Amino acid sequence: MMLLWNFFIAPFVEYAFMQKAMLSCFFLCISAIPLGVFLLLRGLSLVGDSLSHGILPGIALAAIFFGMAPVPLFIGGITAGLIVAGISNQLSTRSIIPEDASFTVIYSLSLALGVLILFHHGTNTNVLHLLFGSVLGIDSVTLSLIAGVCGVTTVYLIKYRKLLLMYCFDPLLFQVAGMHHRLLMFSFLALVVSNLVASYQAIGTLLALGLMMLPAITGRILCTHYRQIFKISSLFGIVGCYAGLLLSYHIDWPSGPSIILCLGVQCLVVYGIKQKSKALVH
Repeated sequence: MMLLWNFFIAPFVEYAFMQKAMLSCFFLCISAIPLGVFLLLRGLSLVGDSLSHGILPGIALAAIFFGMAPVPLFIGGITAGLIVAGISNQLSTRSIIPEDASFTVIYSLSLALGVLILFHHGTNTNVLHLLFGSVLGIDSVTLSLIAGVCGVTTVYLIKYRKLLLMYCFDPLLFQVAGMHHRLLMFSFLALVVSNLVASYQAIGTLLALGLMMLPAITGRILCTHYRQIFKISSLFGIVGCYAGLLLSYHIDWPSGPSIILCLGVQCLVVYGIKQKSKALVH
């Protein structure tokens, strides 16, 4: 019994950095994963991928001029992400380039620019921290920013959930109903950017999308009703983050990759069980 306590519970009771890490992951699972579900239902996973890489130049420039201070990094990442979303939106509306293709063009340029900035002006520590995160090193300021993003996202989703579901399942009806399509989608993408920026501290810019999308995909495999998908996805996200933090603590693995590894394994296991159950039924 004591062995189980020491392995599963004690790290989160005895160490404040583990408590902050788990709390930050909890906030991210509550806010980022529901956005991932909407992206998945609408078929915009590639847009999330583009935005997750598009924030890198802003974060890299903020790190050069302001160091690793959380607030400037947060502002720089959001600014870069919104610029990427705006330019991509203009490309898709004013040319023959589809929306997903326009995001691919801009995110490729943004990722290349961000990496070049980091490797020419950043230290090895900064590069690793920005690309792969360090959830075990989250401070109170960063935790407050993550909690703030979670609060704003939750309020937005409660208020506009029905409109977003209409856009996901019947975009034509959404447009016919006279909704402000562009404004709603840009505000939604702004929240996606904010959550990706909030996630980079824990997971890193290269892996932030995994926290948003992998639990959403797992929930979609298990459930068909959208309400169940939202609940199950967030639950799997929290469990995966908990398991990843335990691996990081006990085996001394990097925290970000450990969390994404656990979330990915969950997804594959659930997929395998679902396929096996289908085979047994038939």
